[in-house]
Amino acid sequence: MPPVVPSVSQRVPPSLQRRANEVEGWLELRCPHIALEKVEPLLRVPGARPVALYLRVRALVDAGRCAEALRDIDELRTMHHEPEWLDLTEAWCCKRVGRIADAVACMERLVRRDPKSAIGYFNLGCYLALLGHHDMAMRALRRACALDSAFRGVPLDDPDLDSVRDRRDFAELRHCAPTR
Repeated sequence: MPPVVPSVSQRVPPSLQRRANEVEGWLELRCPHIALEKVEPLLRVPGARPVALYLRVRALVDAGRCAEALRDIDELRTMHHEPEWLDLTEAWCCKRVGRIADAVACMERLVRRDPKSAIGYFNLGCYLALLGHHDMAMRALRRACALDSAFRGVPLDDPDLDSVRDRRDFAELRHCAPTR
């Protein structure tokens, strides 16, 4: 599942707000192909471009077109959009196009910027596990579990963690103490 997305937070010119809302509506209805058609006019208007890129990235990810989404993420990053969402989404896409090391770099950037990002540490642990860096993965996973108790449950069933699942310290993750 792709990262949780914020709502459209940037303004578009009033004449295009209805179109932006319509695109977002199609995304909520899980119709990314229609959203992609509807977003095109927004991309041509400079004042609407940041919102349009954000919406198009969401649609491309939902449509499984991660390589294309990565190109838009690069441009969107220059517009100072929400950095956590960008890092999570970029990492999600990098993993799906086989660039796991780049996904790790995205999560390292996120946790440097926000050392209390449990989702950042959890995803970092998943990507490190996929690369075979098991000790580093376990450190990141312990940090995620300590920061947010929600990571002591169902997320530990993530298939990305299969390579560390048989470790003794992995079983201990369900009981790690929260940080203060």
